Amino acid sequence: MRAKAYAAGTIINALATGYGGAFGLDLSTEVKLSVEDELKENIFIEGNEESRNKIVDYVLSKFGIKGVVEVKSEIPRGSGLGSSSAFMNALLLAIFKHLGKRLMAHEILRLNAQISLDMGISYTGAFDDASASLLGGIVVSNNAKMKLIEWVFKEAKAIVLIPRWGRGRISLEEIRKDTELVKRAIDESLRGNYKDAMIYNSMHYCKKIGYPLEIIERVGHLNCCCGLSGNGPTYVAFGADLKDVEDVWSEYGTIIKTRLISKPSDDVVVNAELFACNNGKLLYDMNDIL
Repeated sequence: MRAKAYAAGTIINALATGYGGAFGLDLSTEVKLSVEDELKENIFIEGNEESRNKIVDYVLSKFGIKGVVEVKSEIPRGSGLGSSSAFMNALLLAIFKHLGKRLMAHEILRLNAQISLDMGISYTGAFDDASASLLGGIVVSNNAKMKLIEWVFKEAKAIVLIPRWGRGRISLEEIRKDTELVKRAIDESLRGNYKDAMIYNSMHYCKKIGYPLEIIERVGHLNCCCGLSGNGPTYVAFGADLKDVEDVWSEYGTIIKTRLISKPSDDVVVNAELFACNNGKLLYDMNDIL
């Protein structure tokens, strides 16, 4: 069975408040699952190299199967682009297909988030990244409740900057102090003002983790939405014309050109179970934020 999922860029990092925002990017992770129950142990193949993979072992064991998992990915690992969420989505999709289960989006996404929490892959379960990775579009989520507050689509070009420096140190205690900028980012995002949302989010996280804000400040006057992605070190931007952004950002590292994704990665079923709503009205309360 084959399946794929997308990369995710960040509008709001959920670490500070439990609310996150992300968008699907046209960079994919593809998984091929061959179930072979007679195997003594699972086989993980990437780049023509075989190895053991603790995520594969854990997930397959939850479904009582063994097999060979082959993965090909365009998503840089450990970069803040949701590579783990994408791999988990693709793996779960492949398992659901093998078992003949309906591809219910809320089941796959909540499994993804719960497994990420159980295995210590993510501090919040990364429900926002997982949702953008599976569904495409732009999402805002309540990660604690594993529910979406918003899911909209937007056509745009996108670029990714992978800077020359590595990932900074994460201190949850520091990140969860003085979160007013992140709360403003959530509010702006729900108004559809993604540019300001990403700037506010980046102002908070660049300071807390130790990344340069100048990368965003130098292109802030341009007609684009840009900011730090995840816990970094990657930066992302989207808009109609990104040539000027690319010219500036190319000074800092490697540029990947892509676009926003405006459809799910597979024939998933999306129903009301996925959303935080009551009688069709989305529920969102600023007072509920940490």
